[in-house]
Amino acid sequence: MRFVLIAAMMLASGGAMAQMQQIIPLDVSTVTTGGIAVTALNAGNRVGGGWIANPKGATVDLCINEIGAASGTASSGNTTCISPGQSYTLAKSVLPVSVVSSDSAHAFSGEGFK
Repeated sequence: MRFVLIAAMMLASGGAMAQMQQIIPLDVSTVTTGGIAVTALNAGNRVGGGWIANPKGATVDLCINEIGAASGTASSGNTTCISPGQSYTLAKSVLPVSVVSSDSAHAFSGEGFK
């Protein structure tokens, strides 16, 4: 009886196995030179969405652009900046994600989902 109930629940939810996502590690996880954007996730590495986080110990904002090269160190246009300790949810897309910060050797974390 339990097996039938579990199977019915999976079918009703669209099949749990079909909804599992593959976790894609960042292609780059450090802004090596302040003011110069890096591609954190290459094209096709976040078709299921994802996230980027600026570590708590960071001293400056991390700026993210989901549709082009990140530029500047303040939110404007297509670039959104997050403070130390904050995270940003990436939309589902085939486009790459770029990030920039004002300091060099700025580490960040995140993942894409397929």
